[in-house]
Amino acid sequence: AIELKRSYKIKKRVEKDKNFEMPNLVEICKKLISSPRICSKAFVIRRYDYEVKGKTILKPLQGLINEETHGDAAVIKPLDDSFRGLAITADVNPRFCKLHPYHGSASAVDEVFRNLIAVNSKPHSLADCLNFGNPEKPYRLGEFVESVKALYETAKEFSLPFVSGNVSFYNESPFASVAPTPTLLGVGIVEDIRKVISADLKKDGNFIYLVGETKREMGGSEYYRILGFDNYGKVPRVDAKKTRMLGEKILKAMDLGLVKACHDISTGGLFVALAEMCFGSNLGVKVDISSIDPKLRTDFKLFSESNGRWLVEVKANCSEEFESIANATKLGIVTKEKNILIKDNSMEISLDLIELKELWRKGIEYEL
Repeated sequence: AIELKRSYKIKKRVEKDKNFEMPNLVEICKKLISSPRICSKAFVIRRYDYEVKGKTILKPLQGLINEETHGDAAVIKPLDDSFRGLAITADVNPRFCKLHPYHGSASAVDEVFRNLIAVNSKPHSLADCLNFGNPEKPYRLGEFVESVKALYETAKEFSLPFVSGNVSFYNESPFASVAPTPTLLGVGIVEDIRKVISADLKKDGNFIYLVGETKREMGGSEYYRILGFDNYGKVPRVDAKKTRMLGEKILKAMDLGLVKACHDISTGGLFVALAEMCFGSNLGVKVDISSIDPKLRTDFKLFSESNGRWLVEVKANCSEEFESIANATKLGIVTKEKNILIKDNSMEISLDLIELKELWRKGIEYEL
């Protein structure tokens, strides 16, 4: 075999944050929910057949008919004589990877893990599609080296093997290169497809819990993009040991029938995850986020894209049992009101669910 050793350089990165006054959060929420990376992708998804052989149990869009929201993963039933299933998801955040190829790539593994857990599956394996610029340029090859190192180290910590993959280089023009984009596909094993969990809220009176820790990790976030702070902030880090532990606790709670809905927190942060859960059911929420790290400002609590987090809807009569299993923070309650009410100490934000959903639905069409 031919082996080529090419020199590479690792760019020194200094993650500087930005000091600024907190903007109008209602207006920010509206801009976030209608942004191209967050708004409904139903316009595109419905143009593809995700019902091949009629074996799709949990679809990419989840919730009430014609009111569906984005799910975390799809689930199929491959065998006629078994209730076992396969959960499938795909993830990457090029904005993270552009700022920091190592931590951005590690975050992709973390998100695959979270998405598979969210539908009540045990994460099993990964495949990759690595898209990078010209490897003949030392810094471009350095991005690739950082990314592959992160994928190896993080997947090993999550005990997830890479079973397949491909690499695409030279994705650039004379003017610019694509951001490092290690797109990952993850597969999980569902022991019983009759127990899959979707992202949409189920019943008023149930409780909403936050699992995982929120930090001021705003680098590459959609919030900072909207504010024009593209090159500022710390890219989210991965704590695989902690995330695995939390994921196992969520699976245990799901197995006991305590969990009615689950959604990972990623692009757009806590606010977007809450809104998406509401969209699929037309139910509202009342939450108090003051129990999240009191050192954090309200906007960082709502829009941080820290890894290792889920929102979980728990049966009203099962909250004590859930709390005894999971390290979780009770945020609030599901309501019949078509409204998202968020409190943080003396601050209160009220958002009309119908207006938000309309902005979310039409966002991609406006872009096209």
